[in-house]
Amino acid sequence: MRSGQYSKAGRTIAAALAIAFSFSPSQAQAQHRLPSGYKWGRCLLVVEGQTRISGRCSYQIEKGGDFNIQGPKQVFAGIDYPDPHSGAGEMSKDYWAVVYKDGDSWAGYSNADIDETHGDERWEDLRREGACFVGKDVRICLWH
Repeated sequence: MRSGQYSKAGRTIAAALAIAFSFSPSQAQAQHRLPSGYKWGRCLLVVEGQTRISGRCSYQIEKGGDFNIQGPKQVFAGIDYPDPHSGAGEMSKDYWAVVYKDGDSWAGYSNADIDETHGDERWEDLRREGACFVGKDVRICLWH
Protein backbone atom coordinates (compact mmCIF):
# COMPACT_ATOMS: atom_id res chain seq x y z
CA MET A 1 0.00 0.00 0.00
CA ARG A 2 1.04 3.54 -0.57
CA SER A 3 1.89 5.73 2.40
CA GLY A 4 -0.96 8.12 1.50
CA GLN A 5 -3.47 5.33 2.10
CA TYR A 6 -2.22 4.76 5.63
CA SER A 7 -2.56 8.39 6.51
CA LYS A 8 -6.09 8.48 5.07
CA ALA A 9 -7.02 5.35 7.04
CA GLY A 10 -5.41 6.82 10.12
CA ARG A 11 -7.39 10.03 9.70
CA THR A 12 -10.60 8.04 9.27
CA ILE A 13 -9.95 6.03 12.45
CA ALA A 14 -9.03 9.20 14.36
CA ALA A 15 -12.24 10.90 13.19
CA ALA A 16 -14.33 7.87 14.17
CA LEU A 17 -12.74 7.78 17.63
CA ALA A 18 -13.29 11.51 18.08
CA ILE A 19 -16.98 11.09 17.27
CA ALA A 20 -17.31 8.07 19.58
CA PHE A 21 -15.68 9.87 22.49
CA SER A 22 -17.71 13.03 21.93
CA PHE A 23 -20.88 11.03 22.63
CA SER A 24 -19.67 9.19 25.73
CA PRO A 25 -22.37 8.54 28.37
CA SER A 26 -20.79 10.91 30.88
CA GLN A 27 -20.82 13.80 28.43
CA ALA A 28 -24.29 12.97 27.14
CA GLN A 29 -25.49 13.20 30.74
CA ALA A 30 -23.68 16.50 31.24
CA GLN A 31 -25.58 17.97 28.30
CA HIS A 32 -28.99 16.95 29.71
CA ARG A 33 -31.07 20.14 29.69
CA LEU A 34 -32.43 21.38 32.99
CA PRO A 35 -35.42 23.61 33.74
CA SER A 36 -34.79 27.26 34.45
CA GLY A 37 -33.36 27.73 37.95
CA TYR A 38 -31.88 24.21 38.18
CA LYS A 39 -28.15 23.50 38.33
CA TRP A 40 -25.87 20.46 38.45
CA GLY A 41 -24.34 19.51 41.78
CA ARG A 42 -23.54 16.52 43.96
CA CYS A 43 -26.15 14.93 46.18
CA LEU A 44 -26.70 12.12 48.60
CA LEU A 45 -30.09 10.66 49.45
CA VAL A 46 -30.13 7.70 51.85
CA VAL A 47 -33.46 6.39 53.16
CA GLU A 48 -33.58 3.55 55.68
CA GLY A 49 -30.03 2.54 54.73
CA GLN A 50 -30.78 2.46 50.96
CA THR A 51 -28.67 4.87 48.90
CA ARG A 52 -30.95 6.33 46.25
CA ILE A 53 -28.87 9.22 44.93
CA SER A 54 -25.10 9.41 45.30
CA GLY A 55 -23.05 11.79 43.17
CA ARG A 56 -24.20 13.88 40.25
CA CYS A 57 -27.68 15.40 40.58
CA SER A 58 -29.70 18.41 39.57
CA TYR A 59 -31.01 20.77 42.20
CA GLN A 60 -32.95 23.97 42.77
CA ILE A 61 -32.64 26.24 45.81
CA GLU A 62 -35.51 28.58 46.64
CA LYS A 63 -35.62 31.73 48.72
CA GLY A 64 -35.44 30.85 52.41
CA GLY A 65 -33.23 27.82 51.76
CA ASP A 66 -35.87 25.28 50.66
CA PHE A 67 -34.41 23.00 47.99
CA ASN A 68 -35.06 19.93 45.91
CA ILE A 69 -32.69 17.38 44.43
CA GLN A 70 -33.23 15.09 41.44
CA GLY A 71 -31.26 12.00 40.46
CA PRO A 72 -29.22 12.36 37.25
CA LYS A 73 -31.70 10.36 35.13
CA GLN A 74 -34.68 12.55 36.03
CA VAL A 75 -36.85 13.88 33.19
CA PHE A 76 -38.60 17.24 33.13
CA ALA A 77 -41.92 18.34 31.64
CA GLY A 78 -41.49 20.62 28.65
CA ILE A 79 -37.90 19.48 28.14
CA ASP A 80 -37.79 15.67 28.04
CA TYR A 81 -41.50 15.12 27.36
CA PRO A 82 -44.44 17.40 26.49
CA ASP A 83 -45.83 19.54 29.29
CA PRO A 84 -48.86 17.56 30.52
CA HIS A 85 -50.64 20.64 32.01
CA SER A 86 -51.76 18.43 34.93
CA GLY A 87 -50.18 16.27 37.60
CA ALA A 88 -51.68 13.13 36.06
CA GLY A 89 -49.30 13.34 33.10
CA GLU A 90 -46.11 14.01 35.06
CA MET A 91 -43.23 11.54 34.74
CA SER A 92 -40.31 10.50 36.93
CA LYS A 93 -37.27 8.44 35.91
CA ASP A 94 -35.18 8.81 39.07
CA TYR A 95 -35.40 9.47 42.79
CA TRP A 96 -35.94 12.99 44.08
CA ALA A 97 -36.34 14.74 47.42
CA VAL A 98 -37.53 18.08 48.78
CA VAL A 99 -36.33 19.82 51.96
CA TYR A 100 -38.28 22.81 53.26
CA LYS A 101 -38.59 25.07 56.28
CA ASP A 102 -41.61 24.11 58.39
CA GLY A 103 -42.07 26.76 61.06
CA ASP A 104 -38.96 26.63 63.24
CA SER A 105 -37.75 23.27 61.93
CA TRP A 106 -36.98 21.55 58.63
CA ALA A 107 -39.01 18.81 56.97
CA GLY A 108 -38.88 16.89 53.72
CA TYR A 109 -40.39 14.30 51.46
CA SER A 110 -39.45 12.12 48.48
CA ASN A 111 -40.63 9.37 46.19
CA ALA A 112 -40.20 5.75 47.34
CA ASP A 113 -40.08 4.36 43.78
CA ILE A 114 -38.32 5.91 40.80
CA ASP A 115 -41.48 6.25 38.71
CA GLU A 116 -43.56 7.95 41.43
CA THR A 117 -44.19 11.67 41.04
CA HIS A 118 -45.78 12.24 44.45
CA GLY A 119 -43.94 12.41 47.78
CA ASP A 120 -45.07 9.33 49.63
CA GLU A 121 -42.23 9.41 52.18
CA ARG A 122 -42.26 12.31 54.64
CA TRP A 123 -39.87 13.37 57.37
CA GLU A 124 -40.21 15.94 60.12
CA ASP A 125 -37.73 17.59 62.48
CA LEU A 126 -34.71 17.31 60.16
CA ARG A 127 -31.52 18.71 61.67
CA ARG A 128 -28.75 20.30 59.67
CA GLU A 129 -25.31 18.69 59.68
CA GLY A 130 -23.07 20.66 57.32
CA ALA A 131 -24.41 20.19 53.78
CA CYS A 132 -26.87 17.52 54.98
CA PHE A 133 -30.28 17.40 56.59
CA VAL A 134 -30.66 14.34 58.79
CA GLY A 135 -33.65 12.74 60.46
CA LYS A 136 -34.90 9.37 61.52
CA ASP A 137 -33.97 7.00 58.67
CA VAL A 138 -33.00 9.76 56.18
CA ARG A 139 -29.94 11.76 55.08
CA ILE A 140 -30.32 14.37 52.32
CA CYS A 141 -27.16 16.22 51.25
CA LEU A 142 -26.45 18.83 48.59
CA TRP A 143 -23.05 20.14 47.57
CA HIS A 144 -23.22 22.87 44.95
